Amino acid sequence: PVYVTGKPIAYTAREFGLDPAKIDKLASNENPYGPSPKGLAAVRAALRTLNLYPDGGCYDLSHKIADFRKVDVNQIVLGNGSNELLDIIAHVFLGPGDEAIMGEHGFAVYKLASLAQNAKPVVVPMPAPAYNYDLAAMKAAITPRTRVMFLANPNNPTGTDISAQTLTDFAKSLPENIILVMDEAYTEFLGDAAQDFLPLIREGRPVICLRTFSKIYGLAGLRCGYAITRPDIAGLLQRVREPFNVNSLAQVAATAALDDQDYVNKVRGKNAKGLVQLSKGFEKLGLPYVPSHANFIAVAGVPQPMKAFEFLQKLGTIVRPQPAMGDVLRVTVGTTAQNARFLKNLAAYLDSLKNA
Repeated sequence: PVYVTGKPIAYTAREFGLDPAKIDKLASNENPYGPSPKGLAAVRAALRTLNLYPDGGCYDLSHKIADFRKVDVNQIVLGNGSNELLDIIAHVFLGPGDEAIMGEHGFAVYKLASLAQNAKPVVVPMPAPAYNYDLAAMKAAITPRTRVMFLANPNNPTGTDISAQTLTDFAKSLPENIILVMDEAYTEFLGDAAQDFLPLIREGRPVICLRTFSKIYGLAGLRCGYAITRPDIAGLLQRVREPFNVNSLAQVAATAALDDQDYVNKVRGKNAKGLVQLSKGFEKLGLPYVPSHANFIAVAGVPQPMKAFEFLQKLGTIVRPQPAMGDVLRVTVGTTAQNARFLKNLAAYLDSLKNA
């Protein structure tokens, strides 16, 4: 299958004759407050060196991450977004006849990366209305052919969260020949409640933690993510990683963004308020939703969600329908004004059905 991205603003503007400046893209979980200011300043300073190839070893960024996360630099692998790292992991550890376990409503790339290696995706149900991982069922799905297990916390597209202790106990219970891939793309939105798998890695367990600069740091357009794991596992991933896979602007921006924790805290606080705003709006509209711990929220009970998707676009709001979850739309938490416009437009859609 082909991965379908969130619809770009330019496409919607052309299709419906709208002013791009008046379109709210709430489909791809992007940071509505822009890039990290320190990251942006670093990019501007680096523009004059675009005639040179980037540092193929990502020396400065790797050492910055190592210092920031208190790990050894040989435990870090950089990727063109964490998306590329998922492909690298599948390339290294999966092949024909192997199995990878994942949740039914997890990030689509887990399945796509597995299929690309002719491995079998073993999909474990995540039933409504909770739409959360069934860890017992995932463990029960393990067979002698299982090589990798993909798990995200908070999960995309559901926004659901599992406690740090529960995840730690689960990781310790897995056979040591299975790679546990912890996708932590949205973990910074958890703040102090975020899980820490680094002690498990220090114990020698086969865990790979993935993080990205696309979300809370606001650097999605530059594509930069990283993995932390055991040195021997990192060495295997490095063998497969393409040379110059992280461009020079992404490297300098990400390096600088790690020093921008005031910005991270500000975004986290505004996102929390946005989640409350959207949740109250859904309650007022009589729509159920999945309590979210990320920078997006899944709202259910939307009749004909694909029709809703088209209706909202015409009014300048782009969201993400989730047909696999039924009558669900996933919406990125925007600014206060963007959230208000979305709720107004969603109410207009529901009213249009009553008057049809």
